[in-house]
Amino acid sequence: MRRRDFAALAASGAAAALWQQACREVEDTGSLSAATVGTLLDHQGPRGIYEDPAELERLRRAVENMVGVQRTLRDFPLDPDEPPATIFPRG
Repeated sequence: MRRRDFAALAASGAAAALWQQACREVEDTGSLSAATVGTLLDHQGPRGIYEDPAELERLRRAVENMVGVQRTLRDFPLDPDEPPATIFPRG
């Protein structure tokens, strides 16, 4: 594995850990703090328009909502006998 590949893998692992932390925070407290959203942003790079507190608040609410959507999708019951809607042929 090249150094660049390892760095990309480590970065994706760190992003996943930060996302899990955000999910736990919403689960535990019912909301997401601006500090957690800031940490997620800082991991991606410059904050850009999210330096503006009003824009950061909009993003905080959107991320908080996305955590709820993710939870809903993961908790959706699936019938094990139902065939998948899309089948990818093996080549």
